[in-house]
Amino acid sequence: MPFLENEIRKLTDSPTNKMIDLWHEMCNSKLNRSIEVVVENRRKHPEFRSSPHEVNTAFPTSYKGRAVLSIWVESFPDLRPTVIGHEIGHWVLKLQGFGGMIRQPRDFFLEGLLNSLATHPPLYRLQREVGHDPQNDIDARCDHHRQLFSQPGRADDLTSALGLADDLMNCSFKNRQQLKWTLAKNRVNTLRLVERILNIASNYDLYDAESSITFRRTLVNEMKLGNWVSSDDLKPIKDLILEVERKTSEYVGVDYLDKAPSSDSL
Repeated sequence: MPFLENEIRKLTDSPTNKMIDLWHEMCNSKLNRSIEVVVENRRKHPEFRSSPHEVNTAFPTSYKGRAVLSIWVESFPDLRPTVIGHEIGHWVLKLQGFGGMIRQPRDFFLEGLLNSLATHPPLYRLQREVGHDPQNDIDARCDHHRQLFSQPGRADDLTSALGLADDLMNCSFKNRQQLKWTLAKNRVNTLRLVERILNIASNYDLYDAESSITFRRTLVNEMKLGNWVSSDDLKPIKDLILEVERKTSEYVGVDYLDKAPSSDSL
């Protein structure tokens, strides 16, 4: 059984509850209804259970005949408030107009990296506004990546550069200097890619929804990432609500829709 929202509110902290309140405020504004938040162990999800990496993600689905925002986390049942707030915050931003981009054909991993790169700055600001400080999580991820790249290796592809650029845009000064030194020593070509991404990002206001999408379009074109289109993040939620309401009378037992996740991790 997942943790329901009333349990989440007791098990986390005040900033997380503020983020949940903000989520409901945006849902009422954009969807004319509240959508409950639930949290589950990612090892119970068929797509996530075998991953050797940390997985924290969220997406709309159905549970017991109602639409919910389903959060799947690495640490369960010991919930990490900043992780819960982070995943809810991604969807708050979507309802605030920070739409995503999807690749055709779909590549959920690459989509997650690109969209997180563009939306993490406003998301971290949102987390701080409700009372969370995500800096330790940001720096821990940066430290992990620095260790991964601490030895010379093969030429790294663009996916590595996207994740490292995300680190360098948001980590503390000390971590930024250490990571750049490590890349300069061991992965010069990767550092060149990272610096190219950061240079493109510097021309855009990532705290503005329209500018965020324009940045991603520019990056996709200049880095030759294939064919991408903007996504309507409200439509899947609205479609889900309609489908759940249609099936309510037929509902029996727990029903998690088979829906491809919106990939994201801290």
